[in-house]
Amino acid sequence: MSPISQKIIAILLVTLLLVAGCVAPRLEPAPVPPAPPATPAPADPAAFAAQVRQAVKAKDFVAMRGLMDDNLFVIAFWPGNSLPPMPADDAIGQLRNLHMTGGPITFPEPDAPLSEMLDGQDPLHVFLSDVTVVDVLYSRGWGAQGTGEAMIFIAQRPDGSYWWYSIIIAPTGFPRVM
Repeated sequence: MSPISQKIIAILLVTLLLVAGCVAPRLEPAPVPPAPPATPAPADPAAFAAQVRQAVKAKDFVAMRGLMDDNLFVIAFWPGNSLPPMPADDAIGQLRNLHMTGGPITFPEPDAPLSEMLDGQDPLHVFLSDVTVVDVLYSRGWGAQGTGEAMIFIAQRPDGSYWWYSIIIAPTGFPRVM
């Protein structure tokens, strides 16, 4: 290829790129969703549990997201199936679209027999991990028909702060010994 042909090809390419830039629509960056507002962390687990109850009862997904850790949330099903730990945003999507679609969610029994419902397992140690679970909240109203039950697990970090670590959902309810 002669040097003149190379120059002509280079000029044509530059011209085409310039024309294409004038004709092509401007690409705008994708909008970035706002970060969830920081939820002030209470100093004790009872106050944090009250925040979790309030957010869940109101189905306030922004508040719920603020109570979770950024990178670790576990959704498990009774008996025995668990999804791998997931980012909190994915967990919120699943809770919103699959598990909180029925009626109101309530917290009817503050002293529910959690160990009995979990086949004798200690609810604070049901997960085999290095996470320190400090409280478990029993609730009803989960699933499309609102007939499921769930246990919400609150954990404590080494720095003393709390987060909503996990949930075990029993789509037809936890077993009860009569």
